Amino acid sequence: MGGLALNLTPCVYPLIPITIGYFGGQAEGKTSRLAMMGFLYVMGIALTYSLIGVITALTGGILGALLQEWYVLVLISGIFVALALSQFGFYEFKLPDSLVNKAGGAKTGLYGAFFMGLTMGIVAAPCIGPFVLGLVTYVAKLGDVLTGFLLFFFLAVGLGTPYFVLALFSGKIKALPRAGMWMEGIKHIFGVIMIGMAIYFVLPLLPKEWSGYLLPVYIIISVPYLAIFDPLDAKMRAFRIFKYALSVVFIGLAVWWFPANTSADAGGKVKFEAYSDSTFQAAKGQKKIIIDFYADWCIPCKELDAMTFVDPDVVAASKDFVSLKADLTKSGDALSKKLTTDFNIKGVPTVLIFNEKGEEVYRLTGFVNGEEFLKLMKKAN
Repeated sequence: MGGLALNLTPCVYPLIPITIGYFGGQAEGKTSRLAMMGFLYVMGIALTYSLIGVITALTGGILGALLQEWYVLVLISGIFVALALSQFGFYEFKLPDSLVNKAGGAKTGLYGAFFMGLTMGIVAAPCIGPFVLGLVTYVAKLGDVLTGFLLFFFLAVGLGTPYFVLALFSGKIKALPRAGMWMEGIKHIFGVIMIGMAIYFVLPLLPKEWSGYLLPVYIIISVPYLAIFDPLDAKMRAFRIFKYALSVVFIGLAVWWFPANTSADAGGKVKFEAYSDSTFQAAKGQKKIIIDFYADWCIPCKELDAMTFVDPDVVAASKDFVSLKADLTKSGDALSKKLTTDFNIKGVPTVLIFNEKGEEVYRLTGFVNGEEFLKLMKKAN
């Protein structure tokens, strides 16, 4: 959805008729060749962004280790604010003209379509760059290679799909809405989202009693701005309807978020105790054990706490286990280094499940829902 939305920004939207016209001029009227050129163009975009996702995820551990420091969180939040300001038009996020012109030069044939897809991100950088950089930061925080690949791959698919579809039906190009101020409105929507990401990154620095309410309140405040006070859709009724619909979705998200932040405290949850060698050694070979290795900056760790470890069936089954939480937030301290070495921990979250014989029966890395986690717990029987 983000990739599709990026097509509506001022830097990308005007490229659609130009690119489709370029395809049509070389396809010699053959639908099969149009389809192949459109497909290769999309694959070029997908390859570029997928590589970005994989590289970011592979190096994400470096960023994750730094995210224990308050000044790094403040810096990242500041970057998001700076990117948001570029979306609101305070300044332009722009690459050197020489690089843009070189990347944007038309190449011929199927190779040319593929190459244009590879370099499309450079040409459209003023509009899509801030969104991509924001996603880079998010993927680095996750540190999951597969998730990083998939997020950027589907971003590229969303970005490139209109080109493929319109390449097949190039005669419909006249039906596209005209470029106009409404596209600046799209950039403003991305700007609002980026400020939300800036808030998200500083939440660990705020008191837990009220930090969970900050994002929902921000969403509720930002909706009137998007729906009422941003006048860039005055001459386009369809975009105005789109903004109103998006505002309803945002309000729904905010309403959902409020109970989501309190549900874990209101209901039952797995009763973890802080990891210690003595507790682990006393239980090993005597009882079934769960060890949850987590960090405060780890998004999937929070998802496990909020959705999996509050599942009623998981809570009930956990009564037969000794449940331990190992805090790896401060990756540089002696205890964290010892735990990562002793248990061969490559990243967080990692959840180890031991049977009564003291044997590790399963190692979970990443998020699963309550139903799936319950199946993993049964492996210890």
